[in-house]
Amino acid sequence: MTRRLMVALFVILIHMGWPASPALAGRPQTVRIQLPMEARMDTEGYRRILVGGFLHNDSPVMDIEKELVRILRRELEKNSDFLILADPPPSLPEQRLEELKKNAPFFVALAEEFRADLIITGRILYTSVDRSGFVQGEYISPTTGRRTIRSYYVDRTGYTLKLDLIFVRGSDGQLVYDTSFIQEVILDTDESDPLGVFFDLAERFHDNYLAVMVPRSRTEIRYLFTE
Repeated sequence: MTRRLMVALFVILIHMGWPASPALAGRPQTVRIQLPMEARMDTEGYRRILVGGFLHNDSPVMDIEKELVRILRRELEKNSDFLILADPPPSLPEQRLEELKKNAPFFVALAEEFRADLIITGRILYTSVDRSGFVQGEYISPTTGRRTIRSYYVDRTGYTLKLDLIFVRGSDGQLVYDTSFIQEVILDTDESDPLGVFFDLAERFHDNYLAVMVPRSRTEIRYLFTE
């Protein structure tokens, strides 16, 4: 670390109320600083935002498109100054995602209908698969206290939530940004609730989703060495 950076961090500490005590001299001090992060997408000129609809697979436990739209709208409403349109999510043409990205006439018509500057749409897939099988674990005899390794069968389910987001400019229907997220978890079947798992996995997307359109900050640790 250069002396100039050391001095700068020391000044930050003083402004944060840290004492410049001689007793601290020579000891490395941990400093947590907030670093600003610009939004990943240029949002200039966008005010009215339409979220939805989404291509999706069928789920026996919920309407995953409806729940996703609700989550995405709520997060933008809470964390930005955009006007999030409350209209029901429009139906999408029966196309593959890559074809949908290029369907500029559809998005222009959609933007005109809802007077939207930007459309957030894409695809969500929520799936589960049997992950049962034999695993090894330590067994301790209650009589002898002897430790042994045994194989036993575990009934487990794996859940995957994959979200592909595309951001489309309403004026000309052109794709301006796209990104994908995926989260997976394996749980004991008798202890997992597909509905609850969906919301737990979706919550992990929040920060990355907001970072596309909303300036954020990140916390980093720095070390201050005093003389």
